[in-house]
Amino acid sequence: MTPRIRLIVGVALIVFGFALIGWAIYAGLNPSVPFEARLAPISAEAAKDVEGFGLPAERLQQIQVSAKDERRPLAAGVVARDDAGRLTPLVWRNQVTEPMLFSDVSAEDAAKVLAAIREHTPQDAVVLAWWDFSRAIKLVAGRAAPLDDAEARGLLLPAAWSAAAAMERPRWGAGVPTSSANSFTRFIDALLNADEAHASEALKTLAGGKPAYVAVRISDVWRLAAVRPEKLSIAYKDFAATGVSHGLIKSAQQWLRDEKIDGGFAVEPIGGATRLHYLERKSDGDRLIARLLPFSTSLPAPLTRFSLVYQHKGWWIYQLNE
Repeated sequence: MTPRIRLIVGVALIVFGFALIGWAIYAGLNPSVPFEARLAPISAEAAKDVEGFGLPAERLQQIQVSAKDERRPLAAGVVARDDAGRLTPLVWRNQVTEPMLFSDVSAEDAAKVLAAIREHTPQDAVVLAWWDFSRAIKLVAGRAAPLDDAEARGLLLPAAWSAAAAMERPRWGAGVPTSSANSFTRFIDALLNADEAHASEALKTLAGGKPAYVAVRISDVWRLAAVRPEKLSIAYKDFAATGVSHGLIKSAQQWLRDEKIDGGFAVEPIGGATRLHYLERKSDGDRLIARLLPFSTSLPAPLTRFSLVYQHKGWWIYQLNE
């Protein structure tokens, strides 16, 4: 090979190398989305299913999450749009094992919990909840729920697709003031705080001196872990059983011992199975979110600054004590 040819080949390899680097950077900044979420006008049948929310049909839309290689949708639901254009998921049905964007919620259960919030809280109450449920509380329950998040943090996706959450956040954060992020960050910090007294005071501050309530779901633990993985680590295992029985809990406890996992756990019926949510670190059981929810670690040290006012399936509503 002559020096001239070697020079040409060398230059070509350098150019090709830079091209590969450029493509990698572009792919990192513009990841391909493995699914597509589409909104459509609500059908008469779907509108009938959500009559319990008491919202006019013009506020409602259907949403479907689909993947290119899948015939059936990965998830489907009904969303409402408020005056500011913010989307509120009211009904959500996942068709795959892991949640797509949101955890499952039926129209019947959501309407029941929102009606209970209206019944068990005074008119001047402030209910603190994750941003999507906060929107539903305002729209349907008619209570102040000031927390929202322009960044739409905590969208749930399978681990392999987690990077795609950044592509969906603008949809769910649209219409939300960017100033909302600070208050929502403080809410996240409070739920992750292991000091009940400090956490309750932080939450009262967010309520602005009005009667304060907190609404949480088991899925909120997963959202917190998605937002702050360095602060909270959770995983799950499904057991083939219907409902939750003492025998199943004993089997779950034995499995945790066999796996040498000493974190707290909670069980939740999922279709024809029961899902064991378990904290991967023992210290995570001390965090406020684990104590507000039915994790095994919350039983030995009951809360003193929060009083349970309502519970239905995966929802838990607390009043902050004066």
